[in-house]
This record gives sequence, C-alpha cells and structure tokens, in this order.
Amino acid sequence: MRLPNIILTCLVLLGGGTLGFAADQQTPFEQANTVFAQKDYGHAASDYQAVIARQGFSAPVLFDLANAYYKDGNVGLAIVNYERAQLLAPSDADIAFNLHVARAKAGLADRPIPWFERAARFLSLNTLSWLSAAAILFIGAGIVARQLTGRDRFGWRAGMIASVCLLLATILAVGLRWSELSQAVVTVKNTSVYISPVTVGQPLYNLAEGQTVAVCKTHGDFVLVEMSDGHRGWVKRGDISRLMPSVHETRIAST
Repeated sequence: MRLPNIILTCLVLLGGGTLGFAADQQTPFEQANTVFAQKDYGHAASDYQAVIARQGFSAPVLFDLANAYYKDGNVGLAIVNYERAQLLAPSDADIAFNLHVARAKAGLADRPIPWFERAARFLSLNTLSWLSAAAILFIGAGIVARQLTGRDRFGWRAGMIASVCLLLATILAVGLRWSELSQAVVTVKNTSVYISPVTVGQPLYNLAEGQTVAVCKTHGDFVLVEMSDGHRGWVKRGDISRLMPSVHETRIAST
C-alpha cells in the first residue's frame, strides 16, 4: 500500500472514530430526537418521558413528547402534553397550532377563551411568579429606604406605585388562571362516567378522548370531574391526566 493510501485510511478511521464518539456524547434529549427521526414514535415518547423524569418539565421536551404521542396515535396524551407545553410557553405559535390540529383530530372544537383570559395567558405561570416576587422585593426595599432616609421624593413614589400595580396585575392574572390547577384531559377513548365511585353499575355516558374536564375531588381509584356544560360524574383515575401534576410526581423545570 502506498503512503498516501495509508494516510487516507488512517484519516478515515480517525474520522469514523470521532463521529462515533460524538454520537455517543448525545444528550438524552438529542437521542430521543434521533429515535423520533427514525419514526419509532413509541420509543421516542418513552425517551422524552425519561428526560422529563430526570430534568423536569420544559416546553421543548413537552412539545416533542406530544408530537411523538400524536404520531403514535395517542391523541389524548398528545393533547395533555401540548396543553402543558402551552402553560410554559403560552405565546408559542407552533404549540398552539399543533394543539389545534390534535383537538381537531379528536373531533373537539377549540375552547373559547375570553379576551381577559388570553391576556392573562400572555406570560407563563413561572414568569408571573417571578414578577410578583420582584414587585414584593421592590416594595419592601422602597419601604426600608423610605424609613432610613426619611425622604419622600417623587421617584420613590413612582417606583412604589409601579411596583404595587405590577403586583396587583400578576395577582389578577394568576387568579384568572387559577382554574388551570384543577384541569385534566381525558387520555382514554370512550371513558365511562359513573354516578358513584362506590356502586359503579352502568355508565351514564362516555367522554371523548382529549376532552378537558375539571377535577373536583378523588375517592380511591375514582375522580369526580366536571364537564364544561356543568355536568358531573365519576371516572377512573387512570383515564385522565392532570395538566398540573402534583409536586411529588415530578418537578417543573424553569423556562
């Protein structure tokens, strides 16, 4: 073998080794994306779930998890994860569009949202909590500064008024979105609704996969839910998924 060929062979081997090493260094999220690109949507969803279990919720991972569920035919699970992603990134157009497509596939119309609720959803709950904390901090600092200096300047008054207005606005926005804490999505097709969690009997009617309900209370393996029309009934706990899981189930990563 001539020297140039030996050099070329070495470069190819070194290059291949480098590429292999880089592939091994993929993050779990990148690995899940690779599996998704291979159209193995079921395994991709499992990989995204593993990322969430390890790192907590984030809008990009939830969005890709929802896409994997949608491609795999699990429309209900796709909708609940699109909804969760939208809570963290309320102004993301891609999330809103895919949620609309998923709800349309499930035969569900988009939920009408009043203008004041849309305004309250302009910022994520995480951002609202940070703004309220900042406003409280500024108010406290302003009061301390006023006591120490004994001066009542216009700039101090303006800063206090702005901080109080910001605090009131964030409290109002959180209040308008408080119902989101109890919302859940039906993730099983033709979920049966019963009159009681004790004597099951025949179901009253069925809920469509992807339908949004409000959780009222739980009893054993059953949950009392309220539909948008005001009707209530008991469904199996495993047939729905809350938009806001409890803290002991998972931790929410900051956006």
